[in-house]
Amino acid sequence: MIKNLSQFKKAINEKRAYVIIEHFVKPEFAGQVRVPTKVQTNAYYSKAPKEPESEVNTANGGLGYWNEYGKASDWEFREDGTIVQYHTWTPYNREPERRLIQEIRFIEE
Repeated sequence: MIKNLSQFKKAINEKRAYVIIEHFVKPEFAGQVRVPTKVQTNAYYSKAPKEPESEVNTANGGLGYWNEYGKASDWEFREDGTIVQYHTWTPYNREPERRLIQEIRFIEE
């Protein structure tokens, strides 16, 4: 079970498949299986291999969608194996705001 961002990055680096349980920015991605295609130190790209016609697979020159790791505080690792990603930003002259991005779970092999 993944308990922190370091372990998450290791699983992504191993190109382990995961499923998007719920996506709060693009709800149509719920249930989609993703596989990392290119891994960087600050982010990774992923594709949806079970959906060859998906827009995800042609994005970024065929690398797939880009997902930034951000800060460790932007991630929540739950006991049930669910991983929750947030995006935190500070609007000008206001308090920081936190936006829920997605809930995912790695697929056991």
